[in-house]
Amino acid sequence: MLNSSRTNLLFIVALFLLVLLTGCQQGGGVNGLMDSLSPGAKKYDTAYLRQTLISGKTTKAQVEQLFGAPYDERLESSSTNNRTIWTYDKREEGIDKYMKLAHKYVSTETSLKMYDTEAQVDKGQRMLDDANSVAGTRKSTNSKSGTVLTIYFKDDVVDYYSIY
Repeated sequence: MLNSSRTNLLFIVALFLLVLLTGCQQGGGVNGLMDSLSPGAKKYDTAYLRQTLISGKTTKAQVEQLFGAPYDERLESSSTNNRTIWTYDKREEGIDKYMKLAHKYVSTETSLKMYDTEAQVDKGQRMLDDANSVAGTRKSTNSKSGTVLTIYFKDDVVDYYSIY
């Protein structure tokens, strides 16, 4: 049993490091690679949103096809309109989503070691961000970014959106 747990840990650590190194090599840090695994990875890019989400034209079906299902959906109905609000939360996508899943299927000991490894990788990423900030080469790539996209639909067509 100990050998199986150690094998699981080594596999997860190797996979995590591979993701980290490949993402950094692509120039986007860990998010660079993980965003490519997420449907609608561009949905947090304001320039892409301006081109894609056209008020009064873009439908719910088109948004779902481009970005995937929302993290949260709320309905507001009144006598004058039917409003739907979709929320996409970057913290619920990419590497964080996959790590949450991994924690569910490994032993407690392995999970604790994974948390320690994640903390070390996060510390390394912060150091890299600081070095890049001082050098002025690029902005932060911290994977804990709390970017949230909220899309407001009026009768199943985009009314407006906000990103923060």
